[in-house]
Amino acid sequence: MSTPPRLHDHPHLPAPPPEADDHWGPQGSAEIALDYARRMFERQHVALPPLGFEVDWDDQPSRHKLYEDTVKVPLPEPFRAMPPAGVGEAVRTARGPARAMEPPGLGVLASMLGTYGVTGRRTEPNWNDDSRAKARSDRAVWARPTASGGGMYPAESYLVVGRSGPLPAGVYHYDTGHHSLDRLSARDRCDEIAAATGARAGLYAVATLRFWKNAFKYNSFAYHVVTQDLGALLASWRLVLAAHGTPVEPVLWFDEAAVGAVLEVDGHAEAPFAVVPLGPVTETPRTAPVPEARIGGSAPRRVWERSRRVRAFELVSRVHAAALVGDRPRPGPEVARAGALEDAPVETPAGSPAESSLSGTQLGADPGAAVVPLPDPLPGPADLDVGAGLLARRTSFGLFSARPPLDVRDLGWVLSSVAQVGRAGTDVAPAPRAHAWTGQWVLANSVAGLERRVHRYDAAEHRLVAGPALDVSGLQRLYALTNYSLQEAAAVIVVTGRLEALVAAYGARGYRMLSIEVGQAAQTAYLAATARGLGVGAVLGLDNIGIDALLGIEGTGERSMIFMLLGHERPRHHYDHSLYRSDGRGDAGATQEGAAR
Repeated sequence: MSTPPRLHDHPHLPAPPPEADDHWGPQGSAEIALDYARRMFERQHVALPPLGFEVDWDDQPSRHKLYEDTVKVPLPEPFRAMPPAGVGEAVRTARGPARAMEPPGLGVLASMLGTYGVTGRRTEPNWNDDSRAKARSDRAVWARPTASGGGMYPAESYLVVGRSGPLPAGVYHYDTGHHSLDRLSARDRCDEIAAATGARAGLYAVATLRFWKNAFKYNSFAYHVVTQDLGALLASWRLVLAAHGTPVEPVLWFDEAAVGAVLEVDGHAEAPFAVVPLGPVTETPRTAPVPEARIGGSAPRRVWERSRRVRAFELVSRVHAAALVGDRPRPGPEVARAGALEDAPVETPAGSPAESSLSGTQLGADPGAAVVPLPDPLPGPADLDVGAGLLARRTSFGLFSARPPLDVRDLGWVLSSVAQVGRAGTDVAPAPRAHAWTGQWVLANSVAGLERRVHRYDAAEHRLVAGPALDVSGLQRLYALTNYSLQEAAAVIVVTGRLEALVAAYGARGYRMLSIEVGQAAQTAYLAATARGLGVGAVLGLDNIGIDALLGIEGTGERSMIFMLLGHERPRHHYDHSLYRSDGRGDAGATQEGAAR
């Protein structure tokens, strides 16, 4: 296996920190990733550098990437053409193999891209610390269908269109502030993307991350957050496309420098993280592009930067550099099993489920523990469809109420939805995928029919395996923030992963790919809960070390990655500032205040 390229091997990329040069190679990149992860998990016990860092809110970056010298291409209204497919139907479709269908039309792309655009202004009072500021016109906060850590929205979306696409050939950037496209190039660059990814298509969607949009607030913690943000965006794309009957397999292992050159991003301040081939896809050898293709042959477009000072953070730069793979060969699909937490039934050609190959002990369950079967995870007649759910998605800052208790059917519905998306395919783990990289635990507080206990979710059998009793009052001490009372949340879903095993298998890229799948789990939980009219909120502020001890997974290779709070809400008090409307059954344009709004 060849050595990955250093950042400074490519003219668009600034040199990495000098200490990164001593760690190149799969083993060195693994060490960097695990050191970074350890610091993130220990951050409530050991402060992260830079010590004394203070957020300069007056110099924060713009929430939207704005080009100063491009032609705008208007897009249709998002979600108006969405079929009335429910979340359950979409997640089942999303886990299937990619299909060789025609490229999606402009209306479908508008909805897919619109999952990261603004859908209305938020003014409701809640326990988050920015609640009062939202009422001021100069501090307006805008709702978006996809969740983002801290509301920073660091991802950017691009289309690379060939000669047979729904737009004239070229490269386009999605302007989240105006729901339009910036045309960056009038050339067909699909051959270059195919050479960098090994997947030939006539249309690609590419997701990148602009680190400063998050790092200005979270500094060294930024990489841990933004990689999960990227996964949340990918889940929204998956479910919109699946609602149209089109499962996709994103490419996560590709030559970043080559893709970045097509997009005119430097790979350091902004870098590509996922490439999604759309329409008919064929495999093609991955090749290193010639220098002319990498450079692009034209001056970069001018991008407006609001911040007077843009900073980079050493830990973020090091782990990002370590995760680059360049033209290293893609590991085969058998390697993906290194991260397996659960095997799930796989539909055989005859339609009967194959048995799980992981035992209850391997799932972390005591063979003698009490087992709670869950009702079938079926959609309800009042559930919102995917389009309406995206428009209605909210975070339940401080609005949870432990009464009435959460229906165990609703809990099972969310768990099952998350588990199914966890088995959606990628280039490194193609569908049909018999295993998932993420697992789920439940800290049950106020769930009808469940004791206050720690439970492990067994996705293969759709059941809960009971663990130790839960002291809900002590749980608050593990939470570093003040925007939630955990005693009012009906349940906390803990998403876990085998980080060390994946880093051993893939180097630092394993950390990056696991984080993307964790973000997918979080966004799916948001949409599944919203479909049922439930309150939901993703948090990273719980103490990972304390939660791992509570779950009893210390030393097992499994780690807590993100936490989803779930339950009923107190009544909301807010104004309706929606830009788009949906009645929840695929008929955009009608007005309805859904239960989760």
